[in-house]
Amino acid sequence: MVIRYILIFVSFIFLSCSSSNVQKASSESNQAVAINHLKYIGAVTQEAQNYITTNNYTPFETLQTQKLDRIEENSEVVVSNFKPKKKSGHEMYSHLQKSTLYIGSSFLCDKCPNIHLNNATGFVIHEDGVIVTNYHVIEVNSQVDISAIFVADFEGNVFPVTNILSASQSNDLAILKVNTNGKKLKALPLAKQELVGEDVFMMGHPFGTTFFMTKGMIANKYMSERSYEPKIAITAEFGQGASGGPVVNEFGQIVGVVSATQIHYTNGSKEHGDLQLIVKEAVPVSALNNYIKTK
Repeated sequence: MVIRYILIFVSFIFLSCSSSNVQKASSESNQAVAINHLKYIGAVTQEAQNYITTNNYTPFETLQTQKLDRIEENSEVVVSNFKPKKKSGHEMYSHLQKSTLYIGSSFLCDKCPNIHLNNATGFVIHEDGVIVTNYHVIEVNSQVDISAIFVADFEGNVFPVTNILSASQSNDLAILKVNTNGKKLKALPLAKQELVGEDVFMMGHPFGTTFFMTKGMIANKYMSERSYEPKIAITAEFGQGASGGPVVNEFGQIVGVVSATQIHYTNGSKEHGDLQLIVKEAVPVSALNNYIKTK
């Protein structure tokens, strides 16, 4: 069995190396409008570059210190578990798109003077800029020298991460605060409990395909052999870059957080067998609820 986290898809280095003059993505967003993924990512990267140029960000080293201080601590954030009406697939896409965030850790490469962003996902749980993603999304990456963490909404508004409110390595969860400059964000309500067998939707940015939604069900709930914490397996597809993405029920309530994949081969390995099963692993909302407070 091979375990793979879904985070690091380095976002189109050839794009930001070749040009730093990418226009900001259009704020108009609905299913009738095709998303230009390269343009969106380029615009977000440029906005992050502007924050760094003007020294208007929280250094990654500071965030790491905060993370260590907040390990297994409750974020003290009060969130809603309001249950909206059941949604159609079309309604669900709009519901998720408004609250799903593109997350990127900024770094420099050795080919150009421009910054680049790693690609991951997160979602809003409080309108004042409190978001959820995976612990491994905000972790130190030995391959690159990260300077800061930025998030962007579907309109292309970019916000720097300023605080880590709570972090759990065993549950692969992180609760962050971003500086929205007063802009109110659209929060997703949290369910009280995940239910095995219920239909779910997931949104993320797999392989740079931004705001990509899939549908499935919760197939299983089990104890992780790695962390000895509960996890859920879902049949909704996701891939690298979707780490931290929201998993919601048919009412649009959070029931899980995208985390990792488990790859199973016959005879135990790729070298000695065939691919049989890829388990899509998520953190259950019952675990996330331990780090927040509800109304």
